[in-house]
Amino acid sequence: MTRSQIITITGDLGSGKSTVSKILCKTLNYDYIYTGSLQREIARKYNMTTLELNKYAETHPEIDAEIDSTFKTLNKSAELIVDSRLAWFFIPTSFKIFLKTNLAIASERISSDRLRKDEKYTSKEEAFQKIVARKMSENKRYAELYGADCTELSNFDFVIDTSFISVDKVAELIIFAYNLWVSAQEYPKAYISPKNLYPTKSIATMDWGNFDLFSKDDTFPPVSVVCVNMFDFIIDGHKRVSNAIFSKQDAIPAVYKSENDTFEENLSYRQKIESVIDEQYYHEWEIFNKFSFLSYPNI
Repeated sequence: MTRSQIITITGDLGSGKSTVSKILCKTLNYDYIYTGSLQREIARKYNMTTLELNKYAETHPEIDAEIDSTFKTLNKSAELIVDSRLAWFFIPTSFKIFLKTNLAIASERISSDRLRKDEKYTSKEEAFQKIVARKMSENKRYAELYGADCTELSNFDFVIDTSFISVDKVAELIIFAYNLWVSAQEYPKAYISPKNLYPTKSIATMDWGNFDLFSKDDTFPPVSVVCVNMFDFIIDGHKRVSNAIFSKQDAIPAVYKSENDTFEENLSYRQKIESVIDEQYYHEWEIFNKFSFLSYPNI
């Protein structure tokens, strides 16, 4: 079966969607549709910021209809890159990509981006707060209008964390995965920065054995993770993540579990994370791995 020649890209604010999309278009010689500019244009028409427009759209469905009508008709297209929040949902046969980034890094990128004239912030802290607010607003609206869960990363064909990796490397990994997907071959479904993965148990309870933390071994199987409230937690693979931090790997293969799937003892992954999380785990992990998280989960 021939798979779609459409790549849809969505993801976190400040994750580099536009830049990566343009590199993909140039490399693959695909056309480009960018609906982010359409949203900003509509916001200006209503004399609003994009955050205000998102809030307004919660009670005015005509805003979403105006934005979404563009790419609902693209399912029969080919050789196309679509950079849009919901294109993955309206074009289900596409190769669906989600770009992640650390919230602190996203705040830095957005607050210093001179091209975002309608998204100015007085500080990184303000950018951080408004990024979270905008994302929550969008996710809430999309879930209510369409049943589209943008927080469930298992909905996507490929997830990549852009926090500490170059845009060229991001594009390279996407094309690698896309070519394997088109030919129906197996490929890693996600690449995540080890410095954005949070432990779910104490260092003291881990059996390190003869594990060589300082060697780089790309043959390790993907780590299992779950995303809860925009943060990624390690389900299986703590030692592999430590290895990646010490060997300075910018991204490692990972597999996302659905937060609503059953983990054990009739608990979902989300419930399990909420029941075991201890902030002390983060500090122990930082000391052991000799680095500092840029932000901490608020679970």
